[in-house]
Amino acid sequence: MFDELYSSMVKRADYRVLMAIPPIVSILLLLFIWIHGIPMGMDFRGGTRMEITTPGEVPSGDLHSMESRLIAAGLENLIVDSGAEVGTNIYKTSIETTSKVNEEQIKPILKDYFGELQEVDTATARLSKEPPLDMADKLKSRIADIDVEFNKNSSILEISATEIDSEKLESALKYYLGEDIHLTLQPRNYNSGWVDPTLGSKFRDQGLHALLYAYLLIIVVVFIAFRDFVPSIAVILAATFDGLIAAGGMAIFGITLEPASLVAILMLVGYSVDTDILLTTRVLRGKFGTINERIDNAMKTGLTMSMTTILVMIVIIVMSDKVFQIPTLSSIASVLLMGLIGDLSTTWFMNAGILKWYAGEKRGKFRFLKRGRK
Repeated sequence: MFDELYSSMVKRADYRVLMAIPPIVSILLLLFIWIHGIPMGMDFRGGTRMEITTPGEVPSGDLHSMESRLIAAGLENLIVDSGAEVGTNIYKTSIETTSKVNEEQIKPILKDYFGELQEVDTATARLSKEPPLDMADKLKSRIADIDVEFNKNSSILEISATEIDSEKLESALKYYLGEDIHLTLQPRNYNSGWVDPTLGSKFRDQGLHALLYAYLLIIVVVFIAFRDFVPSIAVILAATFDGLIAAGGMAIFGITLEPASLVAILMLVGYSVDTDILLTTRVLRGKFGTINERIDNAMKTGLTMSMTTILVMIVIIVMSDKVFQIPTLSSIASVLLMGLIGDLSTTWFMNAGILKWYAGEKRGKFRFLKRGRK
């Protein structure tokens, strides 16, 4: 399928022209990033995340209406996602915003669409008599972070906790009260969390530092592997441009920079180095064929790997968006997809061109002939 593809390309266009395409595209994308920036996720810029568990799927019309009201209430950079968790029938709606939420203002809006919001599990039971005074202490010794209240007028016992095991609680109440207890459990359906912008900035800096350290280690490994300046620089440039292309795609399509997408960029750099090492090894250490034939051979293997991975990423994006409703997985796959598409040009246009120039015109003909005589 990819036989003699590089040889066919360089017959139609000078390989030096092909070499120039990835740097030009990367520079243009770098300018776009500098002007427009990459949107930051809540983990890196701070903000509030709210999550509501629902009995079923929330109609899209309700989500749009709720989103409009939340924006009108002053929530900025709002992101609303809704869907079922993988492998379950548990539906959740998540709301992210860079604003610090005033829950007294926002909860009434959410209640219009989701009903009563509970941040803890609540169990109630009607008792035939008033419980012992020390029962609350006894329950707290068995169940952590529990609140117990008894309404004498209604004879209703109300127990609240972050998570309640109804069977365990019923057993404990039966033991302490000496009667069968029927509990009515109302599970929690709402939780929220706030990330301070200063802490988010610290997370972002730590993530970028980790990416930089990994990148420097890759540079060291590449130079040790080849011990040759030009091929090593070609591999590093290709990986760098792949990262810039992926980051530029994030800026264009509004994909947020968050821990998952940062990891995806690091994975992409590793994949890029893998394909470039394959190409460099075939061209510089191969013993048979012309330079173009060696590039053709490496390109056939490399493109088969890349196209397979690209297809997998497309499937993941479609499935995570339409079936599983996993935004994080979709974000990772989207970043990898853009970078893999960019890698097609950085590896087979730029790096292949650099190796062709280096091996063929600068050192190649004499050295290859010398190897052939041996």
